[in-house]
Amino acid sequence: MGHKIPSYALRLGINEYWRSRWFFSRNYKVYLEADFIIRKTINEMFKKAGIIDVTIERKDPEHCKVIIKTAKPGVLIGREGQKLKSLQEKIGKKLKELFEKNKLPKPATEIIVEEVKKPTAYAAYLAQIAAIDIEKNKSVRAVIKKIIERAKQNKDVLGVKVRVSGRLGGANIHRSETITWGRMPLSKLRAKIDYAFEEALTKYGLIGVKVWLYKGDSEEIKEGPTISEQ
Repeated sequence: MGHKIPSYALRLGINEYWRSRWFFSRNYKVYLEADFIIRKTINEMFKKAGIIDVTIERKDPEHCKVIIKTAKPGVLIGREGQKLKSLQEKIGKKLKELFEKNKLPKPATEIIVEEVKKPTAYAAYLAQIAAIDIEKNKSVRAVIKKIIERAKQNKDVLGVKVRVSGRLGGANIHRSETITWGRMPLSKLRAKIDYAFEEALTKYGLIGVKVWLYKGDSEEIKEGPTISEQ
C-alpha cells in the first residue's frame, strides 16, 4: 500500500495537513484552477530556489494567502523585494484573466515567504540538490550518497531512501539505482514520511529523483485549521 500512492496523500488527516486549505460550495473548479496557476507560476520562476512547500489558504472568496517555505528566502525576495513583487504581479495578471473569464471578482493575493532553518531535513530540498548535481553530469551513485549523508546530519531523520531512474550515465536502457539507510516503514500510517520528486534534464533525457525521509511516528492525530463552508 505504501508503494502505490504518495506517502503525503496516504497520511492526510493523520499526521499531515492539506496544502490547500479552503472549501467553497460554489465555483470550486475556478478556485482549484487558481491554486494550480499559483503553484505552477512559483515553480517556473523559482525552480532552483530551494522551495520546500507552498500552502494556499482562503478564508473567503475575496482573500488568498500564499505561504512559501524556502531555504533561500533572498532568492525569492530579491534586492529590495523586486523578485517577490514581480512574482505577485505575474500571479495577479494570470488570476485576473481566469476570474474575469468566469465573471468572478479576483481575490486579493498575499504572498508570505518563510525561511526554513534546517533545509536538509526536508525531502524537497534534498531532491532539488540531487537534480541539480545530476544535471551537472556528476556520478549518480556519488550524488545519492551525498544526499544520504546530508540527511543523516539531522537527528530527526531516522531513515533515508533515494531512488534515481532514467538513462543513467547515458545508458541505452532505462534503469534505476536505489540506496537506503535506516528504517523506512512506508505502510505504517502513523509514520512521518517526507516524500519529494524532482526531474533533472540531461542530454540523455529526463532523470527522475525520488527522496523519502522517515522522521519517527506521530503520537497524536494532526488536526488542521477549521474552515467554514462558503
